[in-house]
Amino acid sequence: MVLAAAAAVALGLVFTSSSEDVDTDISIVRSSPTPTTENVPSPTPTPTTVPTAPPIVEAVVHGFQYPIAGACLPSREELMPNAPREYRWGIHEGIDFYPGYNCVPIERGTPVLAAKTGIVIRIDHDYQAITAEEMDALLARCQQQGYTDEADLDRLRGQQVWLDHGNGIVTRYAHLLDVEVGIEEGMVVEVGQVVGYVGNSGTPEGISDPNLENHLHFEIRVGPTYLGEGLSVAQTRRVCEKAFSP
Repeated sequence: MVLAAAAAVALGLVFTSSSEDVDTDISIVRSSPTPTTENVPSPTPTPTTVPTAPPIVEAVVHGFQYPIAGACLPSREELMPNAPREYRWGIHEGIDFYPGYNCVPIERGTPVLAAKTGIVIRIDHDYQAITAEEMDALLARCQQQGYTDEADLDRLRGQQVWLDHGNGIVTRYAHLLDVEVGIEEGMVVEVGQVVGYVGNSGTPEGISDPNLENHLHFEIRVGPTYLGEGLSVAQTRRVCEKAFSP
């Protein structure tokens, strides 16, 4: 599926959007280096104790609300982006909102809210649940490959909604129990509007027990990648905190 406004995020790229809820005309340009005189040593960089994320990410990704009312970022790092997912030989690409770790009660059927005003570019009204046989074959394939390919990862996200917020930024809401009735592709949904409900679709536990592993998997996509990819634990938490700041 082609994201309606996905674009690579790189230095020197100008982002524009017609959405009122997204910053417009953001231009980030690398300045040309200033020539130096021969035999003049370059200053020694001052070491820092707190890593900083690329400024282009922090400049564009902000102003989101939590997709669960009253929630906060998870207290455990394994629920954040870049955490390993050994059962599928892959890496976590989003933020998990689980009962007990995100400041508010979360249970099966808890409403999932649009984190920002955006256009619906995917909503799985006709989702077909993954079967035990399909799951076994999928995980065996991941083990053989040594990674989770995009098609398998999409199945493992279960029932989903995707929103396009402009500037190459898309949010994904996954493992849903169900999606909201009346919402269709191409519609504009407002921040805080219900788009679905917490479930466990796409998880191995979702096949064996509907009461296990109910949570929201939430991704912020920046161009072709996910928010936090390649960053340290501290950097990842910082850019995620920035995403949910004004």
